Amino acid sequence: MSYSRSVDNLAKALAVLIVEEENYSYIDKLGYAPSKDLALYYLREALRDLHSLIRGGGFEKPYARKLLSQINLDDAEKAIEKIGEISTRRELREYLSMLASKALAISAKALLKEEKKEEGG
Repeated sequence: MSYSRSVDNLAKALAVLIVEEENYSYIDKLGYAPSKDLALYYLREALRDLHSLIRGGGFEKPYARKLLSQINLDDAEKAIEKIGEISTRRELREYLSMLASKALAISAKALLKEEKKEEGG
């Protein structure tokens, strides 16, 4: 299975929630989702919370807002559609693990940048 930039964009959306809300529950749920319907449900929850955050304009962390501005939502949609095309549980676990891992890596990088900026570096 190949992973494309669409996964990167969906991972960025999840990373925004990690950076801004310090909330890992979306990643934990996705990483262990045993079925497509649950994976899509968890993504819907996360994207609903992201939508609320955007509409509320309540970003406290500049790197969360910067990450948000880098997201191509068309590509993120393609990553969601890909879940519907997955045919085996093994593929699903692999795909969701990749998505969760990328979100964690992207958020860690953003948090490190934010920390360095606060330290004056």
